[in-house]
Amino acid sequence: MRDLVKKLLDNDMSRRDFGRAMLAMGFSSTAAQSLLTSVAQAQDATESPGYEFTGNGGEIVAECLQAAGVEYVFDANSTGQATFYDAVGQSDRLKLIIGLQEGQATAIAHGYELASGRTAVLFLGSIGMPNTLCNLYNAWKDRSSLLVFSDGQASTQTGRDGFQQVQDWMAPTEQFTKWRWKISHADRIAEMTRRGFKLAGTPPGGPVYIKIPRDLLGTPNIKQTIYPQESFQVPVNMAPQPELIERTARLLLNAERPMINVGQEVTRGGAAPAVLELAEMLGIPVSQGFSVFGDFPFAHPLFSGFAGMGFPGGLRRADVFLNLGALMPDESIITASPRDTATVINARLEYDVIANRHPTDIAIAAGMGETTRALLEAIRANSTEAQRKALREPRMAKAESSFKRSRERMLKRAEKTWNDAPIAAERLCYEMDQLLEEDAIVVVETGGRDPQNWMTFAPGKKQVIGPTTGYALGWGIGAGIGAKMAQPDKQVVAMVGDGAMLFGQIEALWTAARYEVPVIFVVFNNRSYDGERGRIALFSPLARSQRENWKDMSCYLGNPDINFVDVARGFGIAGAQLQQPGDIKKVVRRAMDATREGRPFMIDASIARRGPGAESTWHPDISIARNRTRKV
Repeated sequence: MRDLVKKLLDNDMSRRDFGRAMLAMGFSSTAAQSLLTSVAQAQDATESPGYEFTGNGGEIVAECLQAAGVEYVFDANSTGQATFYDAVGQSDRLKLIIGLQEGQATAIAHGYELASGRTAVLFLGSIGMPNTLCNLYNAWKDRSSLLVFSDGQASTQTGRDGFQQVQDWMAPTEQFTKWRWKISHADRIAEMTRRGFKLAGTPPGGPVYIKIPRDLLGTPNIKQTIYPQESFQVPVNMAPQPELIERTARLLLNAERPMINVGQEVTRGGAAPAVLELAEMLGIPVSQGFSVFGDFPFAHPLFSGFAGMGFPGGLRRADVFLNLGALMPDESIITASPRDTATVINARLEYDVIANRHPTDIAIAAGMGETTRALLEAIRANSTEAQRKALREPRMAKAESSFKRSRERMLKRAEKTWNDAPIAAERLCYEMDQLLEEDAIVVVETGGRDPQNWMTFAPGKKQVIGPTTGYALGWGIGAGIGAKMAQPDKQVVAMVGDGAMLFGQIEALWTAARYEVPVIFVVFNNRSYDGERGRIALFSPLARSQRENWKDMSCYLGNPDINFVDVARGFGIAGAQLQQPGDIKKVVRRAMDATREGRPFMIDASIARRGPGAESTWHPDISIARNRTRKV
């Protein structure tokens, strides 16, 4: 759908052809007409109120951002942005947030978008764009709406392999952006800025990259008409085809073992409460698909597990499988597929991924909010309360019994290490859950699922963000800072593994300190990449055949043992080491006191290592100093 909408917005396709294409793709006529109306309003926006503005290129960009209601611009400094800095310095509406490294500025913007649902804006130096790529990739995988500007070498000097030049700065971003453009004419700066906003924010979202050479940013006396960005918005309200909803409702009512799988389109579409109502109405188990959000409560009796980096219970037994806004589960995301005999219903806003591999009985191209609300209405219309009760009650009784047994097993396993030091991650997460605010936001990049398993995430309660579906390390600290900026009145906790923290995130602490972003940072410090070590052992022929001879070559992070409290102190951030389970409440309360006073706080938690080879601290004995022949 992204390409289809782009062609229409670029006038490469007529409205009639667009409507026909949407109908051919399975969209309802109502959805097609709704989207056509929205696009027509955006294309006719030149008739809406605007005002004339004259300034240099940097001032034009700043004026457009203000017209779009932007509050924060995330930045890593660059000499080519001088005119933009001047404009921001004269503005009382734009706030410049500096990241010391472009990748961390991108992570902060990404977290801001995930917590706010609003397009986040970055302005970076072109030479720093390669630094963005890991976290730009993460934002792309999470379909996050980012508008990324960069400066660049003057137009008159390109193609010479000169200072900070390459052949094509646009190409490296191509796989991780929804659209990209180099502005070649100063009089199009406002137009392309508006278009970048529109394309980044039109669902399904994604990063957009606009490069503006520094000579255009410095061009004086550019006359532009500045329009409010709302005149160019394209709201995507896409109702499903009624006949497909009717068929789906009947299938769910007649199924013996139905199952629902949910993904990030559910949360982005505001559909999580409706999905919960749908599941409870008929007692249908729900798996969590690949998502940066928690789209269904993990502590609910109907939650059946993770269909992505995990294997949910009942997936291979389901006779009707309803996929709502998620990638279809298969081995590419380390899970199982529904069985071949299952009736598959796939509902996605991102229609182009429907039926790419899995045979699909009903394809619903529509929004998740519209789809779940329509399903609720259709199920009520096609059944009585007595019929629904007859389906719901035995399933709920079975689910609650199974959930109770599962929790008992989980607690029994945890009891073995509950009082140990180093601290069990389960206990740390459980006790933090009891102490944190009911509506706290918890940003997760820990490598394991202890936060999801031992904390309470649900609509109206705590919200989990992460891990990013990109799984590129070096994200969680910046994302936590961005989430707090987006939701300053909510408590925000960023939980990261020590390995993730060491993946270029330390400099993000400077941003938290400079701008007084009161986040609780928790480093799960076990001096190890547990997950990676486990996967390396799994794929190692030597580990499989001669385990006694296998060695962990790369995953032990001790020697030197890093003290993250000392690291944070270097940035002016207070903290505490947490080494004994009996001190959890005391340290967490101290952190909460600091954030209430408006200051970030670092908890360096000594966590037990887990998995194959966890007990070993062996690492290759390499010393450059020892091999010297001359001691200099």
